[in-house]
Amino acid sequence: MGRRGGFTLAVGLALCVPEPAAASAEPSGLARCEESFVAHPEDSDAAMCFFRSAQGLEGRDEARRRLQGLIARHPDRPWLTLVLGHMELLSEPALAEASYRRAALAFRDLGDAEGEVLAGINLRSVLGMRGQTEEAHQWVLRVGEVARASGDPRLEVRALILEAAELSDLGQDLGRAYRLLKRAEALTFPDGTDGMKKQLLSPLATVSMNLGRFDEALDLYARLAELAERTKDAGTEARVRFALANLAWRRREERPEPGGRQELMRLAREALAASQRAGSKAFETMSLRLVAELLGDEPGERSEAEDALGRCIDIAREKDLPERRISCLWTRAERRAAVDAAAAWRDVDEALALAAEHDNPLYLASAWRARSTVAFRTRPLPEALSEAERALDAVEVLRQLQRDATSQAELFSGWASDYHRLAGRTLEAGETSAMPPREALERAFAVSERLRARTLFEALVASRSLVTQAEAPEQRKARDGVLRSLSVTQRRLLEPALSTSERTTLLGALQELERRERELRPAARRAELSFASLAATEQRLGEEEALLVFLVGADHDLQGARSGCAWVLAVTREGTHAYRIPERARLRPSVALLSGLIERRDGSEAGAAAALYAQLLAPALRDLPPKVSRLLLVPDGPLHDLPFAALREHADGPPLMARYELARVPSASLLHYWREQPARPPEGEALVLADPDRGGTLQGTQVASARGGVFLETANLGALPEARREGRTVSEALEDTAVKPRLLMGAEASEQALKASRWDAVRILHVAAHAVVDVESPERSALVLAPGSAGEDGLLQPREITELRLRDTLVVLSSCRGASGALLAGEGVLSLARAFFESGARAVVASLWPMRDAEAAELLERYYRHLAEGQSAASALREAQREAWEDGEPAAMWAGLGVMGDA
Repeated sequence: MGRRGGFTLAVGLALCVPEPAAASAEPSGLARCEESFVAHPEDSDAAMCFFRSAQGLEGRDEARRRLQGLIARHPDRPWLTLVLGHMELLSEPALAEASYRRAALAFRDLGDAEGEVLAGINLRSVLGMRGQTEEAHQWVLRVGEVARASGDPRLEVRALILEAAELSDLGQDLGRAYRLLKRAEALTFPDGTDGMKKQLLSPLATVSMNLGRFDEALDLYARLAELAERTKDAGTEARVRFALANLAWRRREERPEPGGRQELMRLAREALAASQRAGSKAFETMSLRLVAELLGDEPGERSEAEDALGRCIDIAREKDLPERRISCLWTRAERRAAVDAAAAWRDVDEALALAAEHDNPLYLASAWRARSTVAFRTRPLPEALSEAERALDAVEVLRQLQRDATSQAELFSGWASDYHRLAGRTLEAGETSAMPPREALERAFAVSERLRARTLFEALVASRSLVTQAEAPEQRKARDGVLRSLSVTQRRLLEPALSTSERTTLLGALQELERRERELRPAARRAELSFASLAATEQRLGEEEALLVFLVGADHDLQGARSGCAWVLAVTREGTHAYRIPERARLRPSVALLSGLIERRDGSEAGAAAALYAQLLAPALRDLPPKVSRLLLVPDGPLHDLPFAALREHADGPPLMARYELARVPSASLLHYWREQPARPPEGEALVLADPDRGGTLQGTQVASARGGVFLETANLGALPEARREGRTVSEALEDTAVKPRLLMGAEASEQALKASRWDAVRILHVAAHAVVDVESPERSALVLAPGSAGEDGLLQPREITELRLRDTLVVLSSCRGASGALLAGEGVLSLARAFFESGARAVVASLWPMRDAEAAELLERYYRHLAEGQSAASALREAQREAWEDGEPAAMWAGLGVMGDA
């Protein structure tokens, strides 16, 4: 059906209330509530007693009647009016707006900051649900102003949550929303109240999920579920049940499993039951929609889905919940498309009109996608493809609303399946009479380019433009201070004698410093991008080159609808052809199997290598022009982890690198960008850093045999004596060339020395050192160098790499996993190598896996010998790998090292 998984479309549904205490919902409990209020009319908890008594449907009307009676007798007590709004929100959200507004204004008149903040937060939530975004924004500003003026850290936390909720609900700058919530988390845990923790965990989990941080979201929801159970909070339980079902959907989209749909349906029905027990109409509509999504096309299930969506739309209309109504309308449109085209188009057009009316970019993008799904089911294929292209335009508007590059990439990755679907369906059209084959190839190629490495491409184009974004002096000064604190904290974390509690405390401080640094960092650079066309790409390739563009999508989605499949486009100067390859779910385990077999170092990978060659390359390579000797690979999905050099036509035949030079490129557009830059003169410097000595901070008791480690184990990494030999060998190889080596070893191989280098003169940067890769927090990955000064920690991290300002430099990372890291769909791998590209490198040589110290030195010695002879980076690596293979070295020694970029 083309639904975008379980993307959560709002975080602002949680009530903001004072800390509750246990209470009975029995009539006698209501009497005690009245007695408590009479005794303490100024106490917010006395008013909240009525709300706690109204958690279940039973007794809610009686609690509301008694509360209204007290309000009539005590109109000067706004806590009663605020709690009335809470009750109304459970069943009659439209009525809650007036109650919250009266309460907020009354608290303002009384100068009660806490009351105005709580009422304002809940009023903003109701206004947001009803699409009144401008007035909702004014209340966000007012709450922040009141909270800051109060000096109360609890109110500051609530204001942070509110600001984040506004950003998230509209899909605007999710990265900033995440950082605001992480700041609130540091202020709330461990000493905050249970109520405050619930208020925080819910939106933080939602934002984490929408940024694709599924493991973090799952942990947050588990913490929230424990709180809900302990405090007997039915409303929060309903929220968690729905969220877990939604999260399970997202994860199953990425990794389908047998029986997955049945398990999802179980979770969805549990969420529906929980929402009905709690009397939460908002979560009931969301759960009804999820159940309908999962129902099949058999008559009985189709009828159940129609009823569920009808109930959802009716409740949303009755309770004035336009966003719930929009989502249920587009879902019903997708389901109706196969049986009643006219009704489907009425539904989807109504959803689109409502989304436009309420000016919600996130709902607009989703509604446009639903319109394309309906078009695929009801209109001629060319028309449906045009609708899908318009849907991508809406997605890219959403992307541009993200302030920083990381959140752009994280949000964009959640929509990658839409690009795969459109490109694949376009190629399918070219196989029929629906579209001329050449037009299909051109349009699919254009979609592929819109998907790939967008933030990297935009950063590079913007960095070369004449207009640069100035950083205010005070902002730069503040950021420099945070960076110094980061360095001090990380130096402490490298002390091996730290206790567990000390390390935990320092990691918490590090997280806060990282958040502050991101806030102070200049906004992502914007640039007008001109994507490479297929015709231009064909013309610019050499006759010896072929560009292999992989699009690794899925054959079908969770409901069985066609999702575009997986393809490889073989582009040469003579033309382009498309070939089908296995879908993502089949390739992922095959790639992992090959890597695992290579690690055994016994040649057992030959069969798996031949199988992947047959699946991915055989047809395309068979049809290439005879002069092609160089393959430019544009990987996608699990293929980012594939050692292409080890693939072979036959199990007993030569590997791929024996036949072709290989280089990976992020996209055709980036390849064109690099090739359009003016050539630099061959003269310059080769900066070689080898075996950095951290002056006693590396405490390994044995010489390291592999260049590896993880962030928290950096302190125990050993020396790399073979790296010193490697550094000398590199220097000797380059001595008689136009690129003069400058060798820094031991304590001289420092972060300070590297940062102080004259990058306009550096043509080659070679680093033979440990690297640590943090997949969960990519910005903590680092090359491990000597500090060089008291102000450095010796960890050269991506945020520092991108500021080096290289100029078309060749970077060689003779270190562990310099080419690996967190994978974001579309953007690619967030590796150390990628950071060097953003800093201005033209090509990077790096490894997919840890290399043994002696083997790395030997392979790089061969490499530089050929490079010094004038060969290109890709050609030199091919020759070095070929020699190692011919000498009988295992693939683990040579296959992981690869060239990326214009090499």
